[in-house]
Amino acid sequence: MKNKLYILLAASALTLSTVSCSDFLDEDNKAGETADLSYATSSGVQGLVSSCYSFARGFYGKEAGLGLSEMGTDLFYYGYDNKQKALNSYNIKAESLDANSSDNASLDHYWELFYSAVDVCNNALYYVPLNTMISETTRNQYLGEAYFMRAFYYLHMVNIWGPIPYNDAPITSIVTDPTRVSEEVIYSNMLSDLDKSISAFEAADYKIKTDGRANYWAARALKSRVLLYAASWLGESSITTNTDYTGKDLYSLAQTEAEAVIGSGIASFYDKYGDTWSMNNEDISTNKEAIFGVAYSSEIATTVNCIPYRYKTDSDGDPMEYNSLITRTGYSRGGSAMLLMFVSKWNNGASDLGGNGKEVFVRVMTTESTHYITNTVTKKSIDVSATCSPYGRGFCRYLPSLYLWNLLEEHRATDQRTEATLLDAYTIAPGLEGSSTKYSAMQDTAIYYCHKDGDSTEGKAMQAWAKGRYRIQFMSGGDIPVYSSSNPATALPTEAAKVTSDVYGDSRYNTYNIGGWCSYPGIKKFLDNVYDATYPTWDISDRDAIVIRLAEMYLIKAECELYTANGAAAMATINELRKVRAISGTDNTLSGTATLETVLQERAIELCGEQQRWFDLKRTHTLVDHVTMYNAQASGQIKDIHYLRPIPQAQIDAVTNFSTVAGEGFWQNTGY
Repeated sequence: MKNKLYILLAASALTLSTVSCSDFLDEDNKAGETADLSYATSSGVQGLVSSCYSFARGFYGKEAGLGLSEMGTDLFYYGYDNKQKALNSYNIKAESLDANSSDNASLDHYWELFYSAVDVCNNALYYVPLNTMISETTRNQYLGEAYFMRAFYYLHMVNIWGPIPYNDAPITSIVTDPTRVSEEVIYSNMLSDLDKSISAFEAADYKIKTDGRANYWAARALKSRVLLYAASWLGESSITTNTDYTGKDLYSLAQTEAEAVIGSGIASFYDKYGDTWSMNNEDISTNKEAIFGVAYSSEIATTVNCIPYRYKTDSDGDPMEYNSLITRTGYSRGGSAMLLMFVSKWNNGASDLGGNGKEVFVRVMTTESTHYITNTVTKKSIDVSATCSPYGRGFCRYLPSLYLWNLLEEHRATDQRTEATLLDAYTIAPGLEGSSTKYSAMQDTAIYYCHKDGDSTEGKAMQAWAKGRYRIQFMSGGDIPVYSSSNPATALPTEAAKVTSDVYGDSRYNTYNIGGWCSYPGIKKFLDNVYDATYPTWDISDRDAIVIRLAEMYLIKAECELYTANGAAAMATINELRKVRAISGTDNTLSGTATLETVLQERAIELCGEQQRWFDLKRTHTLVDHVTMYNAQASGQIKDIHYLRPIPQAQIDAVTNFSTVAGEGFWQNTGY
C-alpha cells in the first residue's frame, strides 16, 4: 500500500519535524501526543508554519515547474537538451515516470508534492489555534499565512488538473475513495481561504514584506489573481458554492483588489526595468516591485533550500526523494535553476570560436574562485571569472519562439524590456581581443543573434561584415539561421547550420551545436549578473523567485476593464505600465482600443519565463489557437483535451472508486 500513497496518506503524514525548514521531514514520528507536544511550543508551531512554504521551492525556480507553466505555449520551444519535450509536443501521458528525467512531465511528483503541502497547511490551521504559547497577534499572522498557502497550492492544482479532491483537515487515516469536486467548489474554497487570510493579517496588522512570507497585501494580490482566473475560465458570475460571491461580477472584484494593491504602496517600480532582475535586488523582501515570492537562502551549499522529502516511502520505509528535475541538485544543497533554463550552448559548443570556445570563453564548473584563459596572441593569462560566469551553463532547455522574439523586437526603440529581457549577444572577457584563432578580428562580441533575414540584402551585408569578427546567426536565412522560417506558424529551431562546409574555407562550424536548437537568443532576466566568487560553479543560484509583482496588478486591472468598462479603459491602463517601461525620452504607448489579444501580448512581453504563460492561455481559452498559430513544435498535436493534464496513473491505481465515466467516482481526465 505504501507505494500507492498519494493523497491517500495515512497518519504517517504527521511524521513532520518542523523545527526548521531544512530538516522538515525527519525519521522521528510526531503523530499523536508527540505532535501535540511539539506544536504546543512557540518554536514548534513557528517551524510548522514555516514548513508550509517549503514545497513552493519544488515548483518555482525549478525545471519541472517551469515545464508545466511555460512549455506548450506560444512563447517557447524546447531546445536540444530539454528534459520535458512531451509537454511541448503534447505527447503527455498519465504514467508515473518517477525518477526518470529523460522526458518527464513530473505530474505524479507534483500531485504528491502539492497534496503534501496542503496537508502541512491543514496541520498548521489545526495546531495554531491550539497553541497557548504565542500571542494573539502572532496567532493571527500564522493563520493568515497558512490560509494563504493552502489557497496558493490549490490554485496550481485546479488549473493543472481541473476537478480534484479537496482536503481541508489533517490526514489521519487512509482514504481509498477520494471524491473529485468541481472547479467551482475549489475556487469557492480558495476565495474563502483568502478572505480568512486577509482578515487574519488585518487583525495582526501584518502588512509588511518579509523574506518569503505572505502578508496582507500579498493575500489581496493573490485574491485578485484567483478572481481573474475564475472569471476568465469559469465565467464572470460563476461562483455559487461560496454565498459571499454568488451572483457577483468576478472581473469587477478582481479589478478592485488589483487597484487596492496598486494604491497600497507595498510595491513600486524601478526607473530601470533591468533593476527588477539585478542580483543586487533579488531578495523579494527588498525588491521594490515584488509582492510575494519564494525565498532561496544564500547558503546554497547547505540543505536549507532543499524541498522536503516525499511522504511516499521505499521498501525499507524510508522517505523517497523527488526527482532531479524538481530538486535540481538533490538534497545536499539547493537553490534556483532559472539561470540555466533559457541560455543556449555558448560554453561547450562554440568550437568555431576556437578551442571549443575556450579561447574566448570558459566553462565555469569548478570550485575555484578564479578562472584564466591565455590570450593566444599576447600570451597573457586573463582572469575571466566575473565576465563569463553570469551566462551560467548552456543547457539548451528553452528558446524563445519566433512569436516572442518578434514581440520583444517590435518596440525595441522605445521599450526597456527588450534589452533587459533578450540575450542576443555573448561578449568576450576584456583582454581576449583578437584571441580567437578563427575570428582574428574579434574585439568584444563573440556571438550575435540578429532579428533579420540573413538572405536579404541587408542580411548578406551584415554577414560579410561579421566575417572574421564574430559568429552571426539570423532569425532565418543566412549561413546559420535560428529558425527554419520567418513565419511564426511554421518556424522550427534549426538542427544544424545551413552549410556543412564553411563558406570561408576553414571548417569553423560545428553543425550539431550551432543549429537553432542549441544556439539561440536567450532570456537574460534570470541570469546571475553579479559575480560571487563564493559560489563560482554557476549551476544553481540563490535568486529568489518573484511570484507576484506590481506589474501583474496593472495587467489584471487592464484585463478586467475589458469586461467591466471597455477596450479604451483597458488600453489606458496598459499604457500606464508601458510609460513606466519606456526608454527615457521616447513614447512607448499604444494607440487604439485594447482587446484580449492586446493584454496577452503585453503579458508575454512583461512576464515571459515567470511561470504564468500556460495558465494564462488555458484560463482565457486561447491555448489551442495560440499554440496552433505560434508553436510549430506543438501545433500538430494539441487539441481541446490538453486544457487539463492527466491525473497520474499511480493515483488512478490507488483508488477503489475508479470510473470510466467522467463526473462519476474518481475518473481520468478525458483523452488520457
